[in-house]
Amino acid sequence: MGEIATKEAFQWITSFPKIVQASAIICHILDDITSHDLEQTREHVASTVQCYMKEYGTDVHVARTKLQGLVDDAWKEINEECLNPTMFPIALLERALNFLQMIKNIYKQVDGYTNSSTKMK
Repeated sequence: MGEIATKEAFQWITSFPKIVQASAIICHILDDITSHDLEQTREHVASTVQCYMKEYGTDVHVARTKLQGLVDDAWKEINEECLNPTMFPIALLERALNFLQMIKNIYKQVDGYTNSSTKMK
């Protein structure tokens, strides 16, 4: 891992490139989409779903569909970034992709992070 985790690699990651931005979008929105129902039962900060509903005057189903579209667009950006040549080792990008696959599975149908006793058990 030493040859992958170079100073230049850390500088690149912390510059918030497109692949990191898209990864953040995917993680945040998938979490908000799947945990929305549970979060409505307790006090919390407004979720992305609630903000979308309020801003566009839609119901929860429309908001989830539109937000899922943003997730799909973020995946397209990640695919595009992975196809472009980069000066950083592909192993670095593979780790980011592996993390995103894990996130995708954790938030597939329910919030598997908060409710780890469900399908993640």
